[in-house]
Amino acid sequence: MRKLASIQKISSLTPIKEADLIEKATVLGWELVVAKKDNLKVGDLCVYCEIDSILPDKSEFEFLRDRKFRIKTIKLKGQVSQGICFPLSILPNKKYSEGDDVTDIIGVTKYDPQAEYERKESERLAGIDKNRMDKFLKRYVWYRKLIFRPQRTPIPAFIKKTDENRIQLFPNACEEWKDVLFSVTEKLDGQSATYFVVPNPKRGLFQKKWIFGVCSRNFQLLKLDSSSYWTIAKDGNIKEKMLCWCKREGAGLIIQGEIIGNKIQGNKYNRNGVGFYVFNVIEYYKGINRVLDQAQQIVFCQDNGYIPVPILYLCQKLPYSIPLAVDSSKGVSVLHNIPREGIVVRNYERNISFKIVNSDFLLKYSE
Repeated sequence: MRKLASIQKISSLTPIKEADLIEKATVLGWELVVAKKDNLKVGDLCVYCEIDSILPDKSEFEFLRDRKFRIKTIKLKGQVSQGICFPLSILPNKKYSEGDDVTDIIGVTKYDPQAEYERKESERLAGIDKNRMDKFLKRYVWYRKLIFRPQRTPIPAFIKKTDENRIQLFPNACEEWKDVLFSVTEKLDGQSATYFVVPNPKRGLFQKKWIFGVCSRNFQLLKLDSSSYWTIAKDGNIKEKMLCWCKREGAGLIIQGEIIGNKIQGNKYNRNGVGFYVFNVIEYYKGINRVLDQAQQIVFCQDNGYIPVPILYLCQKLPYSIPLAVDSSKGVSVLHNIPREGIVVRNYERNISFKIVNSDFLLKYSE
């Protein structure tokens, strides 16, 4: 689980040109602006809250009310600042160690627009239930089994959620993995979707041999509806194509990708309708997942009629430092004339993967 708020060490403090009241601090791999009046010193422990954190409505965070208590990327005196830090005094009086997760202690929650979209979409599709008799009968198990079916359930355990950590959480990455070759793809700003076909664990004469499923990032969507997830499945013949592959290969298949288009994250790519771009292809055999590497995924997509996310490099080393790595994420999207959201970096042999988000993109779109 992501530590939105944690105990971390100030690893460096650097003056900011023409700024007398603030300075640049480095925490993990993050760079952020801190006030000199806080008297922070290199080596001090602090409470660090990552971007995408939403702090609780409490008096000590009142200065964040205009931002709806959300921590996001900002720029002060020309310095990009990602995150915020506080003295340990905001915590209950006890001993803390570097790396301790204090998210729940403070009451920090995550800003997650996709989860919010999923919630609202589920409510829209389910409609408002005003039938009093139906509400009454739903309290009985026999009625729920016969009539009522849930719209969604948690994503199946054999599927890994699509949520990469940022490189800043690996402060030694550029040194530790300096000789590792990575594939680099463009990170798209859309909705994560997963489609799967796996063998049916229920054996029987009248049972289907294969099970097809549609998932958002957090849930399996059980009923066909008008959501973008099912629209992609229907218009792209996802089920038919996956079943054809599974029957031929004798194994299950999981495909994960990003949906972009109308009504999704402001449709930054100016697309008519919706499109699906694959970033993970996983063979599922006897309960074991085998992830296809980047070259194998390219061939798979070509042979089976899918579009991969834009591939920038197949063999690339990391820059010498995290700030240089962040600079390398900048550029124009392959799909449209806008700053790309960032890049995703992977080495399949060593199972290393992380994302590097373009700060220019975050500032432009107030992320």
